[in-house]
Amino acid sequence: MKVSGLDKNKDWTFGRGKATYIQDSAAIAQAVETRIKEFKNDWYADVDAGIDWLTLLSNRNTQKQIENEIRRVILQTRGVIALTALDFSVNSNTRHATITAAYQDIFNKMFTQIIEVG
Repeated sequence: MKVSGLDKNKDWTFGRGKATYIQDSAAIAQAVETRIKEFKNDWYADVDAGIDWLTLLSNRNTQKQIENEIRRVILQTRGVIALTALDFSVNSNTRHATITAAYQDIFNKMFTQIIEVG
């Protein structure tokens, strides 16, 4: 797997040709974060991709649904073979979530990522 890298502001990096691409485990980690942050109905080519964050974070008692959606997205990310731990906290007032996910990729590496959504 090879994808265009992101900078610290989560914008695509350009200007150095193939040097701006990342691959292998780093590309999988970026894909996990990008897919979790993707909003449902946001991409015209696949309106079912992503998570319905606006609905889930604006309603009460949706933590189990959020957990199921996060699991689904991580496990369906190309290159992820196992999700070993998942924890998240939700602030309903600000509609903000913090996700900590640990997973194994196809290169037999274990990753723990903290992802902010909201």
